[in-house]
Amino acid sequence: MDTPFQDYSRINRELKKEFLREINRVLNLNRNHDYSAYIEEFEENFAGYCGAKLAIGVDSGTSALQLSMAALGIKEGDEVILPCYTYISTALAISNLGATPVFADVKEDMTLDPDVVGPKITRKTKAIIPVHIHGNPCEIDHISEICKKNKLALIEDASQAHGAKYKGKRVGGFGVGCFSLHTSKTLGGIGDAGIICLNDGLYNNIRQLMLPDNNTREILLSRRTPCVISPLQTAILKVKLSYLDRFNERKNEIAELYNKLIIEKRVSKIVLSKDSYPVYRDYCIKTSHRTELQKFLQDHGIETAARYKVPLHLTETYSYLGYKRGDFPVAEEVADSILSLPSFIGITDKEIRDICDRINEFQ
Repeated sequence: MDTPFQDYSRINRELKKEFLREINRVLNLNRNHDYSAYIEEFEENFAGYCGAKLAIGVDSGTSALQLSMAALGIKEGDEVILPCYTYISTALAISNLGATPVFADVKEDMTLDPDVVGPKITRKTKAIIPVHIHGNPCEIDHISEICKKNKLALIEDASQAHGAKYKGKRVGGFGVGCFSLHTSKTLGGIGDAGIICLNDGLYNNIRQLMLPDNNTREILLSRRTPCVISPLQTAILKVKLSYLDRFNERKNEIAELYNKLIIEKRVSKIVLSKDSYPVYRDYCIKTSHRTELQKFLQDHGIETAARYKVPLHLTETYSYLGYKRGDFPVAEEVADSILSLPSFIGITDKEIRDICDRINEFQ
């Protein structure tokens, strides 16, 4: 493969000495208390970065979402509204608690459409989870107003949007901010991890659910085994956090180069809100010829990804909810046409130019 869709080794090689220095610090810690203090240092730094008061490191983005909802008291019989175009973990965190995911359509920029949320709200609704999909901030101020008006919890799935901003404010700080720190994210460890940012009194509730005593109800309410973040993951993340703004600047440079060079004939570019600062976890284009284009690029040594090809309301997993094709036309069109191009940290401008040349040749 001449240009892979992802190549984690490039940034790992660049930061290897710093990674090893931090890992060595962890290896020289003496007690559980020392591990906790080391993790808390990262939590404080990330909370400050996001403009939040507090942060809690966990073992995955799914845990971040699920623990946040459990701490809010969301349970069987409750409903939570979310976009149907997202990674399935957003919905699994809801159904894992026995609550019901209520799907809603998205806008052309792939984010939750605030205008369709209102009719979805019932007396059973307890929260809304907008997703900053592909690193693109949703219309979070409008959604926040809907939550306030209806006394609903706002839980941001910012798993793909570390450092993204909406109207100058970093996402994850508008409500309860849930982030994945998986390797595939711009701020990612080696494997799975996650973190929760918050500004209110949920902190102690979440801590109690994460590490419940054997003789309490919390161990059942959480439906989780202890899920703290690993100190070794934290070592990698501490280093990467210091580079996150630089990474996001590079992601925007990559997007600008793609936008400049791709000719729109059989493909089209995604128009994002002028109010947002996206961080392009993925650089996406749309095409009704996705299968053919993907094969053409593959034949020329370029790997791409068609993420979330089946919107959640049409998955077998959630067939019991009774949705059908046509219920959410924008999300269905997005899922049928989106193609993510290589945009990892470490990709060169030459590789991007070669990819654009091949896309334009296809057209």
